[in-house]
Amino acid sequence: MGTGGAGTGGNVSTGGTGGNVSTGGTSGATGGVTGTGGSGTGGGTGGSSSTGGSTGTGGSAGKSGTGGAAGAGAGAMTFFTDDFESDTMGKQPAGFDNLIAYNFNATNPQGDISTPTSSGAGAVADSTHTHNGSKMAVHFHGAANPAFLELKLASGTNHLYSRVWIYSSVQLGNGPSSDNHETLLGVTGDPGSVNNQVRFGMIKGAIGTNQSATDDISPLQAKWYMPPTITANVWHCIELELDGTAAYNVLNAYSDGTLVHAISAGTDWQNGALKNTPNWLSGTFTDFMFGYQSFSSTTADVWMDDLALSTKGRIGCN
Repeated sequence: MGTGGAGTGGNVSTGGTGGNVSTGGTSGATGGVTGTGGSGTGGGTGGSSSTGGSTGTGGSAGKSGTGGAAGAGAGAMTFFTDDFESDTMGKQPAGFDNLIAYNFNATNPQGDISTPTSSGAGAVADSTHTHNGSKMAVHFHGAANPAFLELKLASGTNHLYSRVWIYSSVQLGNGPSSDNHETLLGVTGDPGSVNNQVRFGMIKGAIGTNQSATDDISPLQAKWYMPPTITANVWHCIELELDGTAAYNVLNAYSDGTLVHAISAGTDWQNGALKNTPNWLSGTFTDFMFGYQSFSSTTADVWMDDLALSTKGRIGCN
């Protein structure tokens, strides 16, 4: 339901250089951020609003987020929270649009998403993995076909903080040479396509960002396929800040409270297209998006829970 409800899982520790950490706090996230050696900087954007969007076929009735920081973390006042507890197993969570298999507000799911080898794509409420003992989370299953939920942002949004707990079958960072980029969170200026997205996830085997309009990527090549790492198959608190008000627009991404990726200057981009474009987030704050897509055709199952959005400051994990 659209009420605040942050995860209470403890923050995990950061490992040494290149080292994976498998320690955790309480029953929330374990596994932690791995070593910081060779971490690339990068960017991404995100956003959201308190208005419930329409759902795709098979979704439930619209649901609006509620303001207030109760249960959403220690940081700023939130304008949208959702713990998905009131949603129906196997159906699209209420209050969101979808982009499934390149179709806007499509039938959801499309095809079979019941097993890790299934070829379908979807984003539905599911109880297989839930954060902090809750009853329901959102299960995203996809590969080359996108499986995203989208939330309309208020007009004029230009600085967005998001926080969501993520359980992914795919590790982010220190990835294989076959990796291209995988998306988990971001913002879009064109909700019905992938043509104007800022995508946070994994880029060339490193935690990073892709801007689809130019296909520029971050981090730089020297940091591809290297740590830090967001480990698979445990819950992690992921925060994404997208600041379109900064003189050179900024993206900051945190895992369990630790900064794992950042873009704050033109020199953080690999391909050069955005080096002289300080307002590179402009025109992308139409919808906040969360889910999964792989441009390496890597199939993954991702669960997300306890989503919170703010324009006032970091939300935090507690």
